[in-house]
Order: sequence, then C-alpha cells, then structure tokens
Amino acid sequence: MITAPRPATPACILVVEDQDDVRLMLVTVLRMEGYDVEEASNALDGLQALAAGRFDLVLTDYAMPGGTGTWMLQEAARDGRLEGVPALVVTAHPELVRPATRFTVVSKPIDLDRFLEQVRMILKVAEAPRRKVPRPRPGRARIELVLYVNDASPSSIQAQANMERVLDAFDRCDIAYSTCDLQRNPEAAEHDRVVFTPTLVKRHPEPRMWIVGDLRDGDVVSDLLKSSGVRTL
Repeated sequence: MITAPRPATPACILVVEDQDDVRLMLVTVLRMEGYDVEEASNALDGLQALAAGRFDLVLTDYAMPGGTGTWMLQEAARDGRLEGVPALVVTAHPELVRPATRFTVVSKPIDLDRFLEQVRMILKVAEAPRRKVPRPRPGRARIELVLYVNDASPSSIQAQANMERVLDAFDRCDIAYSTCDLQRNPEAAEHDRVVFTPTLVKRHPEPRMWIVGDLRDGDVVSDLLKSSGVRTL
C-alpha cells in the first residue's frame, strides 16, 4: 500500500459501519494514513458522534440496523452539523475503472490504494467552497445529480437503469440529472473527485455527497430526492 505524505493537521474522519470487521479495517487503514478517525457502529451512534465533534469527512455504509446512512446525514444536516462537510456513502460493490483491480466494502480483496485515493480527493472538496464562488444550481432544480459510469461495466449499466426507475416516480422539473462516462471525461471526474464507477454525486444542495455502488437499493436515491423537496408524481 502506498502511503501519501501526512498532512501537518490531519483531517478528522467519522466511519459509520455496522459490520465490525469492515469497520475495523477501514479505521485501521485510515489511521495508518495519518487521519484522525472516530467510529460508530450504527446511524444513531453516528448522529451522536456528529453532535459531539466536527469532522472533515463522513464515511458511512447505507444499509444499517436502526437507520440508513442517508437518514443519518439528513438528520445531521437538518441540525446544522454537516455544514461544508462532504460524505461518502457506500451502497454495494463498486467497480474500479482499472479492469484488473476491484474495491468492495463487503468482501475482500480491497484495493486500499484506490480507496485512500478516493478519500484524499473528496477531502480536497471540503476546502474548495472556501476558495471558490459556489456554482449556481441549474434552472429551478432543487437537486443536481451526476452519475459517473463506465459504459463497458455491467454495474454501471445497472446503475443507470436503477436511476431511471427511481426518477420516474418524481417530478423531473425539480431534478438536474446527467450521466458522465469517467473514461471519456476525466476532467469532469477530476472536478467532482470521482475514482470509482458507478458513483452518484450530489452536487447540490449541501452537504455534497458521493454514493458508491450500482444503486440497486433505490431508497438511497429516493431519500436524497425527498429530503431536497423534490415532488413525487
């Protein structure tokens, strides 16, 4: 595993994961990388941790007993605990663009270098709003979503189909949604700090969020849309 130079002031990361072995692995790897890491085993404990401290990144599983990862983030955002804090949500087994490698949170092997690369890239976004003028949201949309895919990947094709299935139940006028092939548009992927495909990026409203996986559980997208005030049909 390649270790990046440690920052003078390490970022603080909250890891929320109900599987003990997975949580231990993620916490250990992130601490070895030089980050300050706190952990929680479910959404309610995650909320308590967010109430007690300030984090630079929240890394959470989606499906957990007692509440989903997106529910936890929505509750924290409602209480003002997530202002400017990005979140990485893992829903299923994502694929890497590099065909010979694979990242998965549930089973091994895990490509730790690529996982850490994704964390580092997202942490860069946390500082961006303080340096740049926020980009206005397109038109009247209440939410802006970009799905990054690899057109040759079955999981990316499935993610696109899953997105369309969920969006069909909502007013599209409220949604600015697009897809982007990561291999054909590396500049866009760099802008949105995307490493894995498929990854759904919530650009607006805050907090910014990265959802990794094929979106087979459509509730994760429905949660985002409803919490942003998107109307159902």
